[in-house]
Amino acid sequence: MNIPRFLIILACGFLTQPVAAEDLPLPAGGQSPVDAWQSLLRPAYFKDTPIVEDTTVIDMNTPYRAEDAALTPVTITAKFPQTAERYIRTLYLFADKNPDPLAGVFHLTPELGRADLHLRIRINEYTHVRAIAVLNTGEHHMVTRFVKASGGCSAPLGADLKAAMARMGKMRLRTVDQPADGPLLTQFAVSHPNITGMQMDQKTHTITPPHYVKSLRISLNGTPVMTAETGISISADPSFRFYLATKPGAEVTAEVVDSENQTFTEAFTL
Repeated sequence: MNIPRFLIILACGFLTQPVAAEDLPLPAGGQSPVDAWQSLLRPAYFKDTPIVEDTTVIDMNTPYRAEDAALTPVTITAKFPQTAERYIRTLYLFADKNPDPLAGVFHLTPELGRADLHLRIRINEYTHVRAIAVLNTGEHHMVTRFVKASGGCSAPLGADLKAAMARMGKMRLRTVDQPADGPLLTQFAVSHPNITGMQMDQKTHTITPPHYVKSLRISLNGTPVMTAETGISISADPSFRFYLATKPGAEVTAEVVDSENQTFTEAFTL
């Protein structure tokens, strides 16, 4: 599913200044700026599949100007509950102008109850952020937001990388809301520096090799209910808020695999 990174970097290189697309002057010769979505991402991931841009299936909330480009909050909200008859099967999340635009692909099931998802991503320069929902019927629906932020993918690592590496793999899972009727709102987080491969060590001035969470699996009472493939656009210490159609006392197992093929697994009781 991954586009060769050199193609993305080449495309993004045409737009290196943090200005909105509508403010960009035409390059010499009258050529328009490269549209990463139409030129690269859409044909690579969806080919000729019809995609409806509306808010009837999902909506998305992002800051127009992010306070911290390395920790930009994104909230995707589903417009209907997950049922066996009709549910969101997959969510794609892109930041068009990031060096690796595909932040994550989330595979969902009716056992979630709702397909809402909250997470934090890195934004490298002013860009469109877009979420595409694929229904179990095969329909594709997209929402797009423009975010002003820059430098998120190359933001310096924390002051104590050694301590961050020592904490790596530690997990937390808690119930955020317990409605009388309906799925439980749950938050999961894992300690991981999620190094992008674009960050410089402040002491040695060398580039730190990439090391990031590449997959996540959440199981409820032994059955997988959400899996994801993620990349360098996810923030450090990845955190995800989602629903689970269950009651307190259920067992939730989380399995995280990173780009060094280290696997971290932990079981929780809600």
